[in-house]
Amino acid sequence: MKIATFGISHETNTFSSIPATYKEFENYGIERKEGIFEKFKDSNYTIAGYIEASKDLNFELVPLLFAQTGPIGTITSDAYEKLSNEIFSMLEKEGPWDGVLISNHGAAVAEGFNDMDGEFCKSIRSIVGNIPIGITLDMHANISQKIIDQTDICIVWKTNPHLDAKVRGYRCADLIYKTIKKEINPKQSISCPPLLVNIVKQFTGQSPMKELVAQTNKIAKENKVLDTSIAEGYPYSDVEKMGMSWITITDDDKQLADNLSKKMSLFGWSKREELNESVWPIENALNHAVKNYKGPKLNDDKNTIAKNGIALDDIEKSNHSKFGPIVLMDVGDNIGGGSSADSTHILDVAMKLKINNILQTLYDPESVKQCLTRNIGDSITLKVGGKSDSLHGKPLEVTGKIYYISNGKYSDEGATHAGFKFFNDGKSVVLKTIDGNTILLTSNRGGNTSINQMYFNQINPESFKIIIAKGVVSPRPAYQPIASQILLVNSPGVTTSDLSFFNYKNIRKNMYPFDKNTNYQ
Repeated sequence: MKIATFGISHETNTFSSIPATYKEFENYGIERKEGIFEKFKDSNYTIAGYIEASKDLNFELVPLLFAQTGPIGTITSDAYEKLSNEIFSMLEKEGPWDGVLISNHGAAVAEGFNDMDGEFCKSIRSIVGNIPIGITLDMHANISQKIIDQTDICIVWKTNPHLDAKVRGYRCADLIYKTIKKEINPKQSISCPPLLVNIVKQFTGQSPMKELVAQTNKIAKENKVLDTSIAEGYPYSDVEKMGMSWITITDDDKQLADNLSKKMSLFGWSKREELNESVWPIENALNHAVKNYKGPKLNDDKNTIAKNGIALDDIEKSNHSKFGPIVLMDVGDNIGGGSSADSTHILDVAMKLKINNILQTLYDPESVKQCLTRNIGDSITLKVGGKSDSLHGKPLEVTGKIYYISNGKYSDEGATHAGFKFFNDGKSVVLKTIDGNTILLTSNRGGNTSINQMYFNQINPESFKIIIAKGVVSPRPAYQPIASQILLVNSPGVTTSDLSFFNYKNIRKNMYPFDKNTNYQ
């Protein structure tokens, strides 16, 4: 049995001014052939699940090409054509195939193709013909009917933060294997109500997402049901397919799949108000943090630590849970959603309020270069952050000492968002400011999804009063174990939770919460 695997994985923020060029994919890393296995075999990403399944089930998994880049703007036509044509050529030349396993994100937009993932699947189907095609998608996928029509198995990650990518990849591979062996005859159905869930309500360890995922897991155990999925969607993509969706895959029962997908989506619709509640303004969040900080945890105590393959729950109350930093999620600068990584909005307010003992990162290659002309221990005055665009604050003048310099490359063997293991922030500098804050300046845009980012740069995050994390859910596996509270902050930016900021032109006209009177039944 010979199965091809490949993918073009991109989460497209159509409001971002940074296009996803071929060069951006190259910078992030385009892997070919065995290079794909080398990169992902020891990770907890989707492809690692494909690899493990191939060993357990004894089929030949043939890697072709895998390309991804950070969640920035629309993929250029040149980039999509180069990447897709190379994959298509490999498929045609190296066949015939018994099956296909695709690893895409599911929220990609390319010039000329608002539904890039659907168009990609359609092209794959035209090449390989009537053989089983499986695809595993990120939970933030905006899933179209075209994707469902052009694949036999569509599986979506079920945790946010994403800790089950490998598990769900394995599930997809297992079902494709059984389809090839004719042990099952999958029939899948999708329901897409006119509903989005605000990014600040997408943590699957809290209500209402916790209940919605639990329902899908319960239905997945019913007779003739092979799998169920719930996709939260990606609200920063101005396309018609944007929004939540529910998928059911049954064994040879399309009507049952239709009924169950509709049932799950109606339950989601009943939670629509809870899925779109507001969060903390900046000043309120900072004042709350100052008032409620109780000091660091004692004796290396930690809250529940994230585990791969298992959904992360919220912080449980214990004798030590009230101690530790208060983490402020900088929602408007959610790097995992396509933001700039250099927003200064929260730090600016904190400096005006004279709040200190804050830790945060800033993407600022210009300031890093200035620091590299000095030595560790030198004092320096810089204007940091706020340089990518006009949406993420202004550069802030700070004075401090250069504490540490690194190459920005580190790894994490623990559970991380999406299962990634290796990280590269580029040349990085730790600056300890005279007003008592610590800023990690990086040369590459990077999120705060691994606490090793701090340890590698000789920073002890447990010792801070406030940590500003650039993200919404993805930093939780890193910082929830040491935090006393995690507050979502409604900061400005290209990923703000205030969706009235965006000028949507292509989404469905009756989308909730934009149309509060819309009906779904």
